[in-house]
Amino acid sequence: MKKNLVFITTDHQRADTIGMIQNGKEVTPNLNRLASEGFDFKRAYTTCPLCVPARTALATGRFPTKNSVVINDLKNIPEITRNSKTIHEYLFESGYDVSHFGMQHITLKPSLEDRVKFKKFLTDDDYEKICKRENIPLFGVVEDRVKVSERHGDIYEDRQYTGSRVSLFEKSENLFRDRFYIDNALNYLESETFENPIGMFINIWAPHPPFRVLKELMDRFPDPELPENINEICEGEPPKRREGIAAQLAEEKDLEHWKDVWRAYLGLTNYADELIGEIIQKLKEKGEYENTMFVFTADHGDHLGQHKMFQKMEMYEQSINVPLIIKMPEKNGIKIETVVSHLDILPTVLENLNLESKEIFVGENILNSEVQKKHRYAYSQYSGNQVAIGDIRRSVVDKEFKYIYDPRDLEELFYLKKDPLEMKNEVDNIEYKEVKKNLKNQLSLFLKEQNDWINII
Repeated sequence: MKKNLVFITTDHQRADTIGMIQNGKEVTPNLNRLASEGFDFKRAYTTCPLCVPARTALATGRFPTKNSVVINDLKNIPEITRNSKTIHEYLFESGYDVSHFGMQHITLKPSLEDRVKFKKFLTDDDYEKICKRENIPLFGVVEDRVKVSERHGDIYEDRQYTGSRVSLFEKSENLFRDRFYIDNALNYLESETFENPIGMFINIWAPHPPFRVLKELMDRFPDPELPENINEICEGEPPKRREGIAAQLAEEKDLEHWKDVWRAYLGLTNYADELIGEIIQKLKEKGEYENTMFVFTADHGDHLGQHKMFQKMEMYEQSINVPLIIKMPEKNGIKIETVVSHLDILPTVLENLNLESKEIFVGENILNSEVQKKHRYAYSQYSGNQVAIGDIRRSVVDKEFKYIYDPRDLEELFYLKKDPLEMKNEVDNIEYKEVKKNLKNQLSLFLKEQNDWINII
């Protein structure tokens, strides 16, 4: 009997939320339980701290530069992932009933919807109809926006970005975006006969800003404990880093403001976990839980005031270290400290569901114990957000260090094992000269293989 696949993502969720205790209670109790039954990867990394490139790479197993999907706004790119095959296609071609609930941030030509005959397909377009009827702003109101100066090529232009403002969602819960998605997903599962195995993709919006939050969620963690480096800039920060979008979005915010941000973020993360628990319970009721492979991850994280930054778009751990939990029916729970990447997820799913592929992937089956013993590297890229190529960041991490390259600014090197908050740039430390050289060479070789136009010198 073929196993089902339930693939769940959240948006902006950091790796450290899994197992986190705030105000004496678990932030993610259902995911913690799932992690205890499966593989809990503590050192998982996104390929890009930006929604569309990250999700497209996650679906195809190809690095963003290989896909030519490196920014969110891709209207001017003629060839996009035409030859990249998605996880959805593999499942559909193998006889799975494939469904999708939530935003669709995978950019392809032809589109995902044209490649796969979905049994059920629900996206933001469907929720937007409700928003128009109920007068709900889909992406926030004017007050949620912050003007930033964004680099586009060799010039800077003013753009409006979602800031860290916290406000209440004053409509009823049944109109809340993720409640809408999950209610539809639950109804689908209730009616599903499981005559064929299912491939179910659920993309939860929370805890993505703007933080328009149900009051009940704001009250779940009333007095959050903040990390030490809120509003703190690291020693040896590159001179131009304050020109980045994430830094501009965090200007002039005091600790009380960040406490409200964390209350909203933790409440939304806990709510997303609650919804995931409902999906798990429904599968148990249908008798399919023990025949289901679960994958849970996020596209990227959020700084939430650490490094005096907000949102993602940088290479610090809060932005690129993501949660990753994979549960197989016949496997026991284990915590994994090996460095892994979103690029590993597609080959892992294919191999463990016994689905064939002719593609040679960069990633590996990370449920394999021999792979878990390797000294592995994970790579990320950022090339700007909208309109045109902008700020450039490239990074590589291994079991102890992270190296960040910016062709217009100072390099960064962090000893993660000793300095997990990345508060001291060790790039000029003679003690780590060979470490830097090795990581820089690893990054350079990888980027050349991935069709990156950035030459590391």
